[in-house]
Amino acid sequence: MKALVQEKAQAIALRKGGLSYKDILSKIPVAKSTLSAWLIDLPLTSLEKRVLKHRRNKNITRGRIRAASALRERRLLREQIIFQEAKREFAKFAGDSLFQVGLALYWAEGAKRSRQWYFTNSDDDMIVLMVNWVKRFFHLDPKTLSVRLYTHKPFAHENYEEYWAKKIGLPATAFHRTVYKQTGLLIKKRPEYRGCIRISLGPVAYLKKMLFWQQMLVDYYKKVM
Repeated sequence: MKALVQEKAQAIALRKGGLSYKDILSKIPVAKSTLSAWLIDLPLTSLEKRVLKHRRNKNITRGRIRAASALRERRLLREQIIFQEAKREFAKFAGDSLFQVGLALYWAEGAKRSRQWYFTNSDDDMIVLMVNWVKRFFHLDPKTLSVRLYTHKPFAHENYEEYWAKKIGLPATAFHRTVYKQTGLLIKKRPEYRGCIRISLGPVAYLKKMLFWQQMLVDYYKKVM
């Protein structure tokens, strides 16, 4: 009994010193329910509450730093794996003119700062080339591509989706909802214009690999120039 009285007094002193329940239990081996009963009615001064809050926030911050560090380590490991795979594949495809053309087109027209591989253009031959490029070098079925049409509202009745579906070789049902842009023009400046098509690939790994390949292409030509 005397030992419990001493442990309770010690627990109260530690709590007033700003320690959390977890910290106190590491020093006083009692059940958590016992500790709670000892401290539930403990009145804390404003200073003691501030000390306790500071320690709690400090522990949370440390936990967040550890979690962020772990996430960063996993991300770097994934990127290293993608880089090594990209390096092997670049050595295999570097002499292929289509491979180089696709990298150059994406370098000029593709998204670089997003979380996905995006390529947008109104040139139908260019879009078809990139769809075939994805099939050949990413080894993907074109049906796995995400496709969206961007056009102007006054031309909605022209059904560009059907044109692009035939051109790309995908059913119109594979297209996401068309995005209509507002315009004051009622007559097309370019009669052959049928909107812009954006093709995209979901996992960020495709974008990472594309950017690695682009840098490898730059380094490749620096050596031969």
